Amino acid sequence: MVDVAVDTAVGVHLVGGMKAADSETAMRLAARILSGHLYALPDGETGERNQWIAWQLDKLTGIEGIEHAGTKTMPAPENRAYAEMPALAVDASVTELPARSLGYADAAEESYAIFRRLREEGAVPPDVKFQVAVPTPYATVVAWVHEQDQERFFPVYAKAIAEEVKAIGRVVPANDLLLQFDVTLEVGVLTGAFVAAGRMGTMEFITGALRDALDAAPGVERGVHFCYGDLGHRHFTVPKDLSLCVQLGNAIADQIEFAHMPADRETGRSPGYYEPLRDLKVKRLALGVIDFEGEEQRTRELIEAAAKGSGGMRFAAATECGMSKIDERRAGAPSLEDLLALHARFAEPIR
Repeated sequence: MVDVAVDTAVGVHLVGGMKAADSETAMRLAARILSGHLYALPDGETGERNQWIAWQLDKLTGIEGIEHAGTKTMPAPENRAYAEMPALAVDASVTELPARSLGYADAAEESYAIFRRLREEGAVPPDVKFQVAVPTPYATVVAWVHEQDQERFFPVYAKAIAEEVKAIGRVVPANDLLLQFDVTLEVGVLTGAFVAAGRMGTMEFITGALRDALDAAPGVERGVHFCYGDLGHRHFTVPKDLSLCVQLGNAIADQIEFAHMPADRETGRSPGYYEPLRDLKVKRLALGVIDFEGEEQRTRELIEAAAKGSGGMRFAAATECGMSKIDERRAGAPSLEDLLALHARFAEPIR
């Protein structure tokens, strides 16, 4: 029985990252605590992947013609941790990236073998899918590449990500796969926190690029994680409501089965934050109502505000972002086990 009087939080969505020693540890722990709550299970994005796209810096600079080139300044993030970002210079000779050089397909193949073994052992329920998250190509290019090289390099990196996605589809059967695209830098550019080169800064380009990225995985269950940033578990822009997420979600609603959206721990306590959801056309929804600091009262308030503001819409319970960096916020932060248990307490099981 959930710890709130509403039944709108049904099931759990794990955004991706989990603070664990390795993928097997992450999957075993999540499956044990959330067995009846999970539709899909990610591998925890452990090891070199635990800082989202930061590992792409090494992957890209290992390719001839791409090198570190100081830093670049982002114009107006509310979280100043985003103000200076590492920067890459990309030579005009880089017109194609080596096959599977970005690492996403290799990581998925390795983790899927573990997932299957755990499922055969009975540690993972038989009807739970394997969830794989990849960034949109827009995210890595805008985050790391110098502005003067972005428009030229974007189609090169987009093609490489599409090939990684296709390779994932070859190692994970479509009926076993849930593919999630992480949409973050798009939100940052549209809210003025970050800058993208030329036409890449327009809503038209952003939605078109997102549709193209989703098209790389036909026949696979797909969704998106909308994010306002997570360095120190603070946003680059604090969302006043979910209107931008709904606008972006509706632009791709015919291509996706689910969308995850953040519930800011302050502004998300107002029902008005969730009122744009009444216009959402996406089939399934997950909301980041589980408080990163483990506060039960705040979690309760977020869920109740979401229920009221959305008009009683059902959603899966989630944190705002992944849980790989839960100790960055403050000393004595809750453990991964504690946060997973908080999900189970505040959401109804789905089976």
